[in-house]
Amino acid sequence: MGESQLEETLEAIKQEQKHKVQEFGNLEFEFSKLKSKYKATSYKGSWQSSHLYFILLKLESGNFLTDLEVKWLRANGLYETNKIALAYYRLEAEFYEQEFHRTGNKWDIPTASSYWRKADEPEHALKLTNLDLNQIKENKLKSAISVTRGAAFRDMDNLADAEICAKKAMEYQPESYQSCTLMAAIAHDRSNYPKASYWFNEAIKRGAKPEDIDDERKRLVRSTKDENKRHEAAEYLLKKDSQRYAWAKSYLKKSSDNGK
Repeated sequence: MGESQLEETLEAIKQEQKHKVQEFGNLEFEFSKLKSKYKATSYKGSWQSSHLYFILLKLESGNFLTDLEVKWLRANGLYETNKIALAYYRLEAEFYEQEFHRTGNKWDIPTASSYWRKADEPEHALKLTNLDLNQIKENKLKSAISVTRGAAFRDMDNLADAEICAKKAMEYQPESYQSCTLMAAIAHDRSNYPKASYWFNEAIKRGAKPEDIDDERKRLVRSTKDENKRHEAAEYLLKKDSQRYAWAKSYLKKSSDNGK
């Protein structure tokens, strides 16, 4: 190889490396923008060493995540990132709604509705479940649709219609506990904690696991926006069983701290 050819080869390699550096820089910038968009800036890995970049690309392009990818997000504390979770739930909601329209399988309705609610779009869930249930023969399905519709009404603070749906669900399937947990949540929202306890107990009688009910009570207290009501709910649970609901003490502490 002559000197001129060697110089040309070296220049070509130099340009190729320069292009790669620019490309990697662009990808890192794109990754940074995606993390910002999906509220995942706490993750410090680079686009090369992380699954997150490719997961965010999938969400951005409307592609479904695999179970392994969801597990990875959970393991890295990223699944609960609001924007990521909402994008994931929206994709699932759209899929099951499309499946319902494609196949006519009405069991896809409560599934899609549940995902629309998780995607923070209860209005879409109400639109999807606005059906003449008299046209459906299976009481179990009618109950499931009524429960998810009632939960969507509750999401929108329409507790009256939420209760109507819960009672209809009980009529369709008295042995199901889902309508009882919905009634309990409605009672909690109305600050009627003894009634909420009654309905939670009814749910356990119908097959709900006590540990799941405890998790639901914890979630209800945590998601109560009004601090005074959250304080009241925590006080009620501690008086009811200070050991079982020991976690509620943290909500009393927050309230007293803020009052200083």
